[in-house]
Amino acid sequence: MYIRPSLQHMQLRNRILVIGIIVTFFTCKTKTEQTKSFPSSEVVSKQMDSIMGESDLPGLVAIAINKDGERIEYTFGNAIWNEGTPIKTNNIYRIASMTKLVTSLAALQLVEKDSLGLDEDLSSLMPEMTSIPILTDKKELIDGENLITLRQLLTHTSGFGYFFTDSLLATHDASNWNYEDLPRRFEANTQFLYGTSTNWVGKLVEKISGLSLEEYFRKNITGPLNMNRTWFNVPDSLHNKIITCGRRGDDGSESLTEIPDAYPKSKTQNYDGGGGLFSSPEDYIKLLACLLNEGTYPDGQLLQKKTINQIFKEQLEGVSMDIKENYYQQDLCCNFEGLIKPTSNWGLAGLIDTEMTSYGRKEGTLLWGGVYNTYWYIDRKSGIAASIFTQYLPFNHSATTSVFDKFSEMIYKNYN
Repeated sequence: MYIRPSLQHMQLRNRILVIGIIVTFFTCKTKTEQTKSFPSSEVVSKQMDSIMGESDLPGLVAIAINKDGERIEYTFGNAIWNEGTPIKTNNIYRIASMTKLVTSLAALQLVEKDSLGLDEDLSSLMPEMTSIPILTDKKELIDGENLITLRQLLTHTSGFGYFFTDSLLATHDASNWNYEDLPRRFEANTQFLYGTSTNWVGKLVEKISGLSLEEYFRKNITGPLNMNRTWFNVPDSLHNKIITCGRRGDDGSESLTEIPDAYPKSKTQNYDGGGGLFSSPEDYIKLLACLLNEGTYPDGQLLQKKTINQIFKEQLEGVSMDIKENYYQQDLCCNFEGLIKPTSNWGLAGLIDTEMTSYGRKEGTLLWGGVYNTYWYIDRKSGIAASIFTQYLPFNHSATTSVFDKFSEMIYKNYN
């Protein structure tokens, strides 16, 4: 069991790092006229220290950046539990479904190159995917009739789910199953179900580009953005930067315990575009800053502005996101309560919150997270992107989400 030291002791050993700096190399080439700013480092440090004094989290990193490149960051705790090395922004986390954003951007790059169409029938290109039958509510397997397209994969309306987000998939007998994925649960473009759709997007990127997903990311996304701690297979030289991972029991109510051997013992060749990446907070904020600045970065452009506009556009028409009756496996994922709302929508790379939050984050914000309690959002209207990194199961746990809300409330204070 992890025994958390007192806040005073942590402060003495770890020197909690809070920095408010202007990072001009993350900004657009043209300075905006924005005059609003984040609170001072001292204010954030004092308030976050108080918040963490009431929390049992062993460590976290929270970062926010605005469109002018002003940045605030806060780190707390140890990278390896019960050891004395303070967490830094370049420590490496299992980001799980935060991988989906990167994979979605990769596919949209191919769309911009006319190598793929958003609404193109994928049956010829990906027959191993489109031939997977549908499992009906009566537990019958039927062939699908509707086309499956990239747009449907990016918006989780293709019919693919996870075993932990659908009760019939959770009990599906795969002993004589000869397909690469579980059955689909409905005809494409008729319902929303969070699942393996983005995994298939990753396979699509590999097939079209002729590169592994690792190679494609390094060449076209993580490499150009200098995200040098973002990998499916973390280089051996960086293994000591991977932080401890834990769990809180079956329902999230127990004390944190460490998950031993949480890093794979062998390298993967099956690159999971839906959840396989490791990354650092320092790396990921570079990606968020690029999207906040209309797809630009210091040395070039990741995506065109018209594509960025599509990413932030509500894509679901006539498809409900009311998930109150959804199944989820509570010791892992995915209780989306409070994260997905009946009024929510989905863009081409994440959830779209259609309501303003109590602290002032604007409607139209793009956001998502990873199963180990890492989260991000991009608020284009306010010109703010932010993320928080912790590392434990189950997903959507209030110990992290409440701290993220309080951190966000601080950084939005001068924006409302």
